[in-house]
Amino acid sequence: MASVKKRYEGTRWSIVYGSNSGVELHALIELQRIVQIYLPYVIEVRLATNEIGQSDDNIILIGTCTNNHLIRELSEKKQINIPNESQGYTIKCCNSPWNDRTRLVVIAGSDSRGVLYGVNDFNSRVLTAESMPRKLMYKAKLREPFDNLKDFTVSEYPLIENRGIWTWGYVIYDYRRFLNNMARLNMNIVTIWNDCVPINCKEVIDYAHSRGIKIILGFHWGWGRDYDLANPAHRQQIKEDVIRTYNKEYRGLGMDGIYFQTLTEHQNLEIGGRSVAAIACDMVNDISSELFSIDPDLYIQFGIHATSIVKNYPDLKPLDYRITIVWEDAGLIPYTYEPLTEKEFAQEQVLPQGIDTQERTISYSKQLATFRNKTEFAIVAKGWSYLNWEDEFENHKNFILGERDPSFIKKRLDGMQPGWDMVNALWWKNYPHAMRFYSEMLQCVHGAMTISALVDDGIFEEAIQPSVALFAETLWNPRRNAEEILQRAMTPYYRMH
Repeated sequence: MASVKKRYEGTRWSIVYGSNSGVELHALIELQRIVQIYLPYVIEVRLATNEIGQSDDNIILIGTCTNNHLIRELSEKKQINIPNESQGYTIKCCNSPWNDRTRLVVIAGSDSRGVLYGVNDFNSRVLTAESMPRKLMYKAKLREPFDNLKDFTVSEYPLIENRGIWTWGYVIYDYRRFLNNMARLNMNIVTIWNDCVPINCKEVIDYAHSRGIKIILGFHWGWGRDYDLANPAHRQQIKEDVIRTYNKEYRGLGMDGIYFQTLTEHQNLEIGGRSVAAIACDMVNDISSELFSIDPDLYIQFGIHATSIVKNYPDLKPLDYRITIVWEDAGLIPYTYEPLTEKEFAQEQVLPQGIDTQERTISYSKQLATFRNKTEFAIVAKGWSYLNWEDEFENHKNFILGERDPSFIKKRLDGMQPGWDMVNALWWKNYPHAMRFYSEMLQCVHGAMTISALVDDGIFEEAIQPSVALFAETLWNPRRNAEEILQRAMTPYYRMH
């Protein structure tokens, strides 16, 4: 058979993968998408086989020690060191140990999420490398800087285990792009609150899982209803509603957990002579015990507003240890709807005593994180977008989640961007306060930590705002210096579709 003449001469790159399914398929596609920008030829993408180590191509290896034997060989020979921690990765660029005339890039994850996060890091570094962005304007010159990538090695893993978003479901307008943007930011959990389960919920769950994202479905346990928690009959009604709703709508869906709120979004510390904390604790234990009898492995998040708890948080100590408390409104940054400092916030409103300064916010959160021993510490962080409750919020019936017209989404973002610009500016000024908060929490939290940003009707599917990128980069490692976090948050990779 006659050989085919190559239009583009010289050593070519190829991508050699260990797995092309699930999260690693998405990682493979993301890698190819960015690398292909720089190369005039169609890059070959192939499965790792025994003979590939002797290739005359430059190679990008992607995968884990389990599914890519070439990565395993490099690890066994101590030529790469992959973190043992979950979601970790190593990237290395060097001459190939199998053929020193060629170049090698290794993107090795400790697990499938680590592979994806390694790809995200590599893509960000390539797009922000010296000379690369400028060359994007001159397509004829793109190949040279990629072919001449300098040697480097980086190994990372997240210091905060679960990093994500909290939102109502009906304001997700394109669930695929929404979840893609979350995955690009190394986010791995989303809580979606609905009046009722979307009819395409299983498709949304499957898509989230293919991006390495756990999906928590939220529904009310009396929230927004005219109930009195001190009334036993009302508590019984709430219990019956919850059990019926779970069995009818949520059981067997395949989500990773459920989330609820229940009547704590106020500043009354007591009802009928008992603390709100104690009453809520009894009610939640009663309802959850029946849910656990139905599904012993059910993951339950209990959303609670600190404004009705404050000093009475010890009354929640009897709460079943399997239930995760998700705290809201527990002070200043990162809990407030606007990312304001103490002096800035004082001009707007007053917080309850005990959580009314940045120092007291941190001190109080440390108490919340430790009074239940080594249980998970979780919060809903705020300071981005939220629902327009007065003019646009509407309770709804059955609906399809995240399948809206692209022109509607773009137009809606155009109208919201001025507000986002103000939020972004505030975060550029005040994000070091969030860095400090999370760094100090890491010193005292001995269980898992879950931080979800309230990005509610922010058109996140259309654009990753710089302030949301700052949040994601801060959570990955709040102990980095502020300049590095800002630089990484501003990578062009986060602004690409």
